Amino acid sequence: MNAMADSISPQAKICFTAAGALVHQGKILLIKHKKLGIWLNPGGHIDPGELPHHAAEREYWEETGLKVKAKPFGLLYSGDGVEGVPSPFVSDLHWVSRENYEARVSNDPSIAANRRYTGRDCEQHLNFSYFVEPIAGLEFTQNVEETDGIAWFSRDEIDALETPAIIKLQIKEVLRLGKV
Repeated sequence: MNAMADSISPQAKICFTAAGALVHQGKILLIKHKKLGIWLNPGGHIDPGELPHHAAEREYWEETGLKVKAKPFGLLYSGDGVEGVPSPFVSDLHWVSRENYEARVSNDPSIAANRRYTGRDCEQHLNFSYFVEPIAGLEFTQNVEETDGIAWFSRDEIDALETPAIIKLQIKEVLRLGKV
């Protein structure tokens, strides 16, 4: 793999995504993503015209059956023609298909022929993660079309999860910040 593929590229096709983090009694509710095979916060693509925090709420409900509301993180101002909206606790840009990117920008027809379609043709995701709180109850339902599992995890259980180290680090920080 070349050096360009190891870094974030301004030429990559970027899709916007949002996720929610729900912490209750020192545990976080995570889903095991069916396509990726890893544990992470419920979330997904932001629809055209949809605000990121609304996408996090919608995706959370679609994947867990829990109705949630994004919680403000940091300052929230409203008034005089301005409506404050919840800020994410973290935003990040990450690769979802370096292979597609390399194939698309390559002049080599053999590489271009190996390009694979990822559903929305995203090469990178710009993700906005929000703290969420339940609107009514904590009974969840697994969406078996999108997930291979759903469960509550304590900080001590995070290291054993099948998920990248950077996501484990983020989940531990969420648990630290979101103590409820």
